[in-house]
Formats: sequence, structure tokens, C-alpha cells
Amino acid sequence: MAGTLIDPRGPRFASVITAIVLGLALLGINSSVFPVLTGIQAVVFLVGATLGVANQPYVWFFNRAIAPHLGEPKRWQDPTAPRAAQAVALLLTLVALIAWFLGGLAIAAVCVAAAWVVALTLALTGYCIGCQGYTVWKDIRN
Repeated sequence: MAGTLIDPRGPRFASVITAIVLGLALLGINSSVFPVLTGIQAVVFLVGATLGVANQPYVWFFNRAIAPHLGEPKRWQDPTAPRAAQAVALLLTLVALIAWFLGGLAIAAVCVAAAWVVALTLALTGYCIGCQGYTVWKDIRN
């Protein structure tokens, strides 16, 4: 990798796994599947938000097992916006878990569905809604 920049294919790969995990969690909202899968995904987001996107488990796997077989990416990405997106996704999954345990299935579903839509959008199109949200927030702050 080039310095602290990341291969943008890593977060996109991670979003595929994330979309699957969160989609399955939503399907299991009325069972113990929901907190287990949402909890696992929250831990993944926690690692990405605190230790950096390159250390997020799905991205880490991509970088070690898949990227070496693909060659260099066409461009490199600043990891700041994806890391912020991981933090927002962490917040959504934590709120979802708290809501689920308190019986607020609708709130839990909305929070996980929001994170699922963002992950699915990145997986399918390469467009990171969370990253763009960070950029807008940063511009507003300045």
C-alpha cells in the first residue's frame, strides 16, 4: 500500500460481507439471530472506527488474501472518511442493539436497515454514502 492510504476495494469488499450480515440480522429481527449478528457487526465497526479501516476484519482479510492476487488498485483512498463511516455505523448498530433488548424492534430495524442500505450501496455501486456524509459534515464545520 502507498503510505497511509488504503485500497478502496477493501472497504467495498467489506461492504458486501456487511450487507449480508446485516441483511440476515434484519431477517431474524424476531429471534436471537438479530442481536448475535448485529453484535458481531458492531464489533467489526468498532475495530474499523478505532483501529482504522485497514484493520477492520473484513478489510484486513481482503488486504491479506485477495488484494495480492489483483494487482495495484487504480487509485488509493484517504482512510479518514471510511473510518468516520465505520463510527456512524457502529453508533447505528449499538442503538439497534439497545432498542432490541428494550423491545423496540421498529427502532432496531430502522437503525440496522439504514446501515444495511449504506453497505449495500457501496457494495453494488462503489459509492460510499457514509464517506460523502463525512465530507459534507467536514465542509459545514469549516
